[in-house]
Amino acid sequence: MRSHIRKTIGWAVLALCATAAAAENPRIYRPPRLPDGHADLQGMWKNSNLTPLERASGFTQLAITAADAERLRAEYVDPPDAANVPDDPGRLLDRTFEPIRGELRSALIIDPGDGKIPWQALSKEKAVALRRAVFTAFDNPEQRPPLERCLGSAAVPPMQPTADNNMYQIVQTPATIVIMSEFIHDARMIRMNSTHSPAVITSWLGDSIGWWEHDTLVIETKHFSPGSAFRLGVRHLFLVSPQAMVIERFTRVSRDELNYVYTVNDPAHYTRPWTAETHWMHSNGRMFEFACHEGNYSMRGMLEAARSHDAEKAGAEAAAKPN
Repeated sequence: MRSHIRKTIGWAVLALCATAAAAENPRIYRPPRLPDGHADLQGMWKNSNLTPLERASGFTQLAITAADAERLRAEYVDPPDAANVPDDPGRLLDRTFEPIRGELRSALIIDPGDGKIPWQALSKEKAVALRRAVFTAFDNPEQRPPLERCLGSAAVPPMQPTADNNMYQIVQTPATIVIMSEFIHDARMIRMNSTHSPAVITSWLGDSIGWWEHDTLVIETKHFSPGSAFRLGVRHLFLVSPQAMVIERFTRVSRDELNYVYTVNDPAHYTRPWTAETHWMHSNGRMFEFACHEGNYSMRGMLEAARSHDAEKAGAEAAAKPN
């Protein structure tokens, strides 16, 4: 009898604690579940947060005000140095700074605390040179960025927002989860509870395996192709080597919001691992065909235009010289 009373009291205490916890945090979200018991992440999602990867200059804190966010958004959409920004600023008009966990932020990077990529010195110089080369490297197609050649993909981890076409579709089965990107239309296959392929086998999207930690989908990706090192986010370029490991965490925190946290561990380019946090928003929109392939027909036009420009410039300089 006493044992029964103790058990009854114990369950009552647990119930009171659960009630108190719910009262303190009434917004605890319980995601819908699939027949296998795991959280349902399926559907169409949009990765369009305009918050920059690295902390904007002039800011020391992660959280910023709505006025700060609007000022930064205006700078990105209509920058004073628009001629030197690879992305067409006009294509950013439908994007804005989106609150992450209820706050506007000066950067996606949350670790290190300064909001900056912890570059190795030589790798930072290489990234700067690659970004500058976007405006000058027209000798052959191989010098152009992978995304421009329709070889890169918005599906390659860690997944970065682009100027447009930021839709993703997630499809789940117990054995495989697929993330389909609208931009460059890649289907990324995540093998659940599996092991990695041999390191000698590399690919543009890397080799991804996944598992569940409670309601969080964890994805570990290794073995990237050397040709897919280029990652271009909002105003920032970074690199991922074949030796890198990227850990991604997806957690559905509301009906319309999918929290996305990723960590890049790559000693080839960085002095330490670094972590960023953003979110994807549920969308009722459709994914449209992105008709881009390796034989990008516009590549010839770009190279011809560059040569024509160089010829015109050389002719103008020659004409300006005194006889």
